[in-house]
Amino acid sequence: MKFSRYAGALIAAVMMTATAPVAYAGPFALPDLVGPYPSDLPARVNYISVLDGFTELRESRPDVVQQNLDIAVAINNAASPVEQQRALFDSHYDRLLSLSDGFGHGLGEVFRVALDGGRLPKTETVLGGDLARAGGIANSTLLEKQHWNNPRPFEAAPERIHYYFGDGTGGAADPYAEVFGTSSYPSGHTAQAYWKGILLADMLPELAPQILARASEVGNSRIVLGVHYPLDVMGARIMGQAAAADRLNDPAFVRLVDEAKAELRSELERSVGAPLADYIESDLRYRSLDAARGEYRNRLTYGFEPVDPAIVNDIPADAAVLLRSVAPHLTDEERLGVLRDTALPAGYPLDRAGSDGGWLRIDLAAAYATV
Repeated sequence: MKFSRYAGALIAAVMMTATAPVAYAGPFALPDLVGPYPSDLPARVNYISVLDGFTELRESRPDVVQQNLDIAVAINNAASPVEQQRALFDSHYDRLLSLSDGFGHGLGEVFRVALDGGRLPKTETVLGGDLARAGGIANSTLLEKQHWNNPRPFEAAPERIHYYFGDGTGGAADPYAEVFGTSSYPSGHTAQAYWKGILLADMLPELAPQILARASEVGNSRIVLGVHYPLDVMGARIMGQAAAADRLNDPAFVRLVDEAKAELRSELERSVGAPLADYIESDLRYRSLDAARGEYRNRLTYGFEPVDPAIVNDIPADAAVLLRSVAPHLTDEERLGVLRDTALPAGYPLDRAGSDGGWLRIDLAAAYATV
């Protein structure tokens, strides 16, 4: 993490707790930051159960494991100079900065200026850096990585990987030294990008497909560098979705998300001097709607074919909340219907039968665009 004033926010919260009378003005009060909240622990204690489709692949599908490496090598070897620099930036800097590209050319810069100027304390506290309050245990994938202990591509096949160095802005950085000897599955950078991206999409549903596409690009960046495989980033998307759903299904914690949302939208409108919808309409988009949906869909599977089409599962009921912002007029069952109608078929690698399955199938960008 290279961009966070979380500790400063804690100090400011202590100072302002007794003096801040206006809702959404200034940082959170200290008790709001401390909690604790029910969702500080995952609904499943950890995320191993929803990610455990990887175990069967390693044990019984060497062809898929080999394809996993081959796709990683192909993406790494074919990366353009622009993709290399984007990947280095995504590796070195906070996911929140990467995701702000999804706001659009103008609005993204407005956001970054406001963030750097300290005018978004609640947004930064909820989403900023490796100590983001919304992250909790999901700020790290250490437990899950230790469980599978899978070597990274640049360590498993060093002779096949191209190596790229720097921080993406002209500075020096070694993305391989930072992760050497650590496990690959699931990708921590990617998991962060997805749960942060999903919560940002909840705050700015007008830009959700673009924000989500940028989250998927962060995952692809990890493959570009040769530090992760496609299955690592697919698993991280599963984890990121489940982590975001845990937070949004927690009535106590979701108040923090809603306050950050109100702060964010208010500050963006104040900064651009126009209704947000009008500014977004005139801004240069990160991607068109169709392009954002297409990129996101392609990165759901990375070209893998279904390995077990006979799997029976459903979209998890917990996932209905992921559409609460864009579809407040729908019931949970109706939101699940949208997620089912836009989902992948069952049976792709990492998909699971039963109650822990279905997370892989969710195409959230398509669901947002469909409502």
